[in-house]
Amino acid sequence: MSLNLTHAAATTAAIAPWWGTALGAGVGALGAGVVTASVAYINNRANRKQLDKQLAAQQAMLERQLEAQRGQMAEQLNAQLKIAEMNNDANHVRDREGQQSELRKWQLETRRETYVDFVVAVEKLRETIAAGGQLLAGTWPLPAPLSEAELHDLERLERSIVSLYEEAFQRAQVVRLTGPDGVANCAKSLGDTMTEYVTYSNERFRAARRNERSEMLREWQDAVREMNRLLQEFVNTAYTVVNLPSSTPQSPVPPPRNADEPSVAA
Repeated sequence: MSLNLTHAAATTAAIAPWWGTALGAGVGALGAGVVTASVAYINNRANRKQLDKQLAAQQAMLERQLEAQRGQMAEQLNAQLKIAEMNNDANHVRDREGQQSELRKWQLETRRETYVDFVVAVEKLRETIAAGGQLLAGTWPLPAPLSEAELHDLERLERSIVSLYEEAFQRAQVVRLTGPDGVANCAKSLGDTMTEYVTYSNERFRAARRNERSEMLREWQDAVREMNRLLQEFVNTAYTVVNLPSSTPQSPVPPPRNADEPSVAA
């Protein structure tokens, strides 16, 4: 019995070193694996941090680049916007100047035509006044009253004077609307004088039909002279308006013809 125990112990003793060695080797291998895994884990953590830093650096650099590009684009857009605004302003100024130039041309042409029409209307009235002066010439009362033919001519002349006066007065109103002030004032004065003349003319024609001396003869004569003077003043004033140096060449307002002064004899 003791022999068997001793043999078993010896056998165990003989087996123990191999088993211990194997177990130690296994434990060592396990420890080495754990260390290797730990080192790999640590290395991965370090690599990840480095990658995170690199990624953060790249993102920061991209953001700075994007910000710089945005700034450049903003500057370019602002510069283009300023250029566009300057071009728009320049175009607007040119368009406005062009419109104003066209408006001035139109206004000048309108005035020129209006002035010419007024002068022509007054000239027609002056011619008729001259004919009336010839018909009423002489010392009144006449030795014999006017004949039927002469009375007919007098009536026709009176109607013609009234008609021509109305046309000339309307032309004067248009001139006053188109201006400018200097020309408008001349047209108003001439229109007022024409109105006075027609009033005195009506009275004189009534006296002539009765073969009497007109009580308004002197006023009639003064109105005729003033009408001629104001017409020449109007022409001179209108000429300076339609022949400005900055305007396009225009035909000047024609001066009144050198018609003979209407007869103002009694």
